[in-house]
Amino acid sequence: MSLIAAKIVVTPTLMWAVSAAARRWGSLVGGLLSGLPLTSAPISIYLAAEQGERFAADAAIGSVEGLGAVTVSYLVYAVAAPRTGGLAAALLALAGFVLGGALLHGVIQPGLWLATAIDLPAMALVVALCRPVAGTESPARRARPPRWDMPARLAAATALVLMVSGLAPHLGSGLSGVLAPIPIISWPLIVFARAQDGVGAALEVVRGSAQGAFGVLAFYVCVHLLLGRIDPVAAYAAAIAVSAACVLPWLVARRRPLSA
Repeated sequence: MSLIAAKIVVTPTLMWAVSAAARRWGSLVGGLLSGLPLTSAPISIYLAAEQGERFAADAAIGSVEGLGAVTVSYLVYAVAAPRTGGLAAALLALAGFVLGGALLHGVIQPGLWLATAIDLPAMALVVALCRPVAGTESPARRARPPRWDMPARLAAATALVLMVSGLAPHLGSGLSGVLAPIPIISWPLIVFARAQDGVGAALEVVRGSAQGAFGVLAFYVCVHLLLGRIDPVAAYAAAIAVSAACVLPWLVARRRPLSA
């Protein structure tokens, strides 16, 4: 399969799987899965294949900075959602992402380890802020999403992958990396959860996405450290395995009360 065919097939397939999981097992599981590097990992792999391993390894630093901007957007949403309407909360979160990205990548430029040290407590804070409270649980009966819901999600995720990988030679490794972790999967889930099931469901997606972001962070750290030092297939396999290992405890903890 050619790279362009892979971009067109793999990304919407992953998007469909996460959306289907959210509908089947709930907003939190959907958020957890959407927090995984389901679009950013393919983007990193395409960058390595098309621009070289060094380019992708350097882009991973920008992605850790971009993940910090994503976490800022989650923080803003977690604070704003219970107090504002759905559109206002989403716009404030978008502004938080832009401002966070500008500060982290354009001004502070913390590098891999300082950016990691910033991301970890910020993600933990999002998880704490989005803990469910009485009266905000998702309703048992979920509204049927509109017909255009799934096609719109698939198109948006595929467009991001094609855009970032296609513009990478002009954007450079740093900015390409910053754009890679844009939560193109989780944000549609958040918006539709809010519209269909209320604030509690939206915050469940945010919480799951923040929990999954620990895995995304681990993925990028591994990519930066391993790519160019070992076989690229082994490097990405190890990065994905570590990422999944970081998310698995959240899934186990989520299921434990169900089996009690």
